[in-house]
Amino acid sequence: TDPIGEGGEELTLEMAMQLADESQRRLQALADAGKVVLANNAPQQAQAAAHTLIVYLRNILREPRSRDVRRIPADNQHFLNTVGSVTGGKEIMLALGFEEEEDADPGTGSTPRTFFVLNRVYIDDLRAAMGILEGGAKR
Repeated sequence: TDPIGEGGEELTLEMAMQLADESQRRLQALADAGKVVLANNAPQQAQAAAHTLIVYLRNILREPRSRDVRRIPADNQHFLNTVGSVTGGKEIMLALGFEEEEDADPGTGSTPRTFFVLNRVYIDDLRAAMGILEGGAKR
């Protein structure tokens, strides 16, 4: 669900307008990042990245409260081969609302891993992003 009114706040007109503006900025950032991907990568690479992102978004839309589907390891081989390897791939992840986070397993001395984590789920934005990506994947 959209994180509106968390903590029992009442949604005001000002808050609604701010959310709408933020939504427009996110979708514009996604469109801009998509142009970078299309301009700087082979069509097959751009399509593979779009297909992977579509799968991620479908999973999130199916289970928006599940942190597991909203947390993508940056060192995941499939991610690296598709989204992570294209110019503009990181920018698309950020435009979708993912944040880069490092996570180390305390006490193991292991090297921290980087994840792309979607901490806030905006259902309408993700649906709009799906439409943009599906259009790009068909090119």
